[in-house]
Amino acid sequence: MARVNLNAQRITATVQFYTLPLMHQITAEVLRGAKRLAPRGDHLSGSGKARAGRRLEPSINSNMSIRPGRIRSKIGSTVNHAATVHQGSAAHTIRSRSGKMLKFRWDRGDFLIAARAGRRGGNKRTGRFHYFMKVRHPGNKRPVRYLTTPLEMFGRINGFRVTTNPYVNRTRLP
Repeated sequence: MARVNLNAQRITATVQFYTLPLMHQITAEVLRGAKRLAPRGDHLSGSGKARAGRRLEPSINSNMSIRPGRIRSKIGSTVNHAATVHQGSAAHTIRSRSGKMLKFRWDRGDFLIAARAGRRGGNKRTGRFHYFMKVRHPGNKRPVRYLTTPLEMFGRINGFRVTTNPYVNRTRLP
């Protein structure tokens, strides 16, 4: 009877030697695809000025961790609105905080307010600011799946099993 002694460390090192370059390549492809699909618009605050904070596309980054049994690569963003852009959002109410009024630039606002008051037309100046205590936001019905689309495309093409975190499987964020 023959006896076989397997050197687990050597097997792990050999597997990582062949797998690591492929993982680096696929991670780079998914990262490029995510940055290409991410929206590139500036968010305006209530004053109409560009909102301070990081934009989505430059904030997307990757992180790879290597353990004896697996190589894991994470790609994501740390900005607050990243999940809402990716998942979409349900209709919700935005309320003012601490008694301050919400300020919005609303092009059609004068016409709608005049129509409700029974007048024709309205103020011809567009882009005026309007003030409210609360606003019913319709939500984001068209999420941009900038992370899962390139992950499924490049990962599955190269024969990898693709899994995502549980919160990604929800249709919309609350």
